[in-house]
Amino acid sequence: MSVGRSRFVTGRLLQVVPVLAVLLLIVVLLQQLMPGDPARVVAGPRATVEQVEQVRADLNLDSSVAAQFGTYVSNLADGDAGSSNRTGVPITTIVGDRVGVTVWLMVGGLIVSTLLAVPAALLMALRPRSLRARACGRVLTIVLNCPVFWVGLMLASLLALGTGWLPVGGYGVGFEGHVRSMILPWLTIGLAGTPLLARSAAASLRQVLAADHVTTARSLGLSGWPLVRRHLLRNALPPAITLLAFQASAMLFGAVVVEQTFGLPGLGTELISAAAQRDFPVVQALTLIFGAAIITLNLLADLAVALLDPRTTWQ
Repeated sequence: MSVGRSRFVTGRLLQVVPVLAVLLLIVVLLQQLMPGDPARVVAGPRATVEQVEQVRADLNLDSSVAAQFGTYVSNLADGDAGSSNRTGVPITTIVGDRVGVTVWLMVGGLIVSTLLAVPAALLMALRPRSLRARACGRVLTIVLNCPVFWVGLMLASLLALGTGWLPVGGYGVGFEGHVRSMILPWLTIGLAGTPLLARSAAASLRQVLAADHVTTARSLGLSGWPLVRRHLLRNALPPAITLLAFQASAMLFGAVVVEQTFGLPGLGTELISAAAQRDFPVVQALTLIFGAAIITLNLLADLAVALLDPRTTWQ
C-alpha cells in the first residue's frame, strides 16, 4: 500500500475514534435515561433502602457520569461487558449464543435483496419506458409502503401456513432445520430492503448511461452485457457499495422486528426482552454492538469506495 493510501486509511480510522467515544457516552447515559431505578430493579421490589443503596454502589451508579464512563470503558477493554440483571449470565456469553443468528439473518437478507434489486435496477435503467419496467416500479412502490412485520406475516401465511413447506417460526434443529427456519426471515428482510436498493441503483446507472464515455461506446455499437460489464457496473460500483452499507445498517433495525416476528433467538429479540424487563447491562451492551456495527459498516464502505474509485486522489 502506498504512503498516500496509508495516510488516507489512517485518517479515516482516526475519524471513527470520536464517533465511538460519543457512542460509548450515549451507552453510559442510557442507564440514566431509561425509566425506572436500575438499583431497585436488580435488588428486587421487596429490598430495603439499605439493600438498594448497596446495589447502587456495587453497580457504580452513585458515581459521576465521568467516573461511570471511565469504569465502563476500562471494563470493556478487559473484555468484561457485565452480567445480566435477570439471570446473572455474562453478557459476552449471551452475545456469543445469539450473534450468529443475527449475522446469518443479515447476510441472507442482503443476498436476497441484492439478487432482487440488481435485475430490477438494470431493467428500470436500460428499459425505463417498457411495460415490465413500469410494472416493476409499481411493485417496488407497493413493497416499500408495506411494514416489515406485515410482509413477514403475509409470507408466513402464503408459504408456511398455506403449503406447510416451511416452519412459521423458531430456529429449527440442526443445519437443515436452521436453513429452513431462516428462509422466510431472509425473504422478509430482503424484500423490505429491495425497493430502496433497486431505485437508488437504477438512478446511479442512469447517471452512468448519460456519461460521455458510455454515449461514445453505444454510438460505436456496444450494447447488451458487454456494455453493462465494461462501463455500467464498473462505474456504478462505488455508489452501490455505499448504498449496500446503508442498506445493511437499516437491516440491523429491521432484524429486530423480523426476529420478533419469527421467534428467532437473535440479538434483536434479546434487546426487546432486556428492555421490557429493565435489564440495563444487556440493553447497554447490545446498543453498543448495534451502534459499533453501523459505524464499522460505513467505515468499510467508505474505504472500499475510495479504493475502487479511480478518481480518488491519495493526498
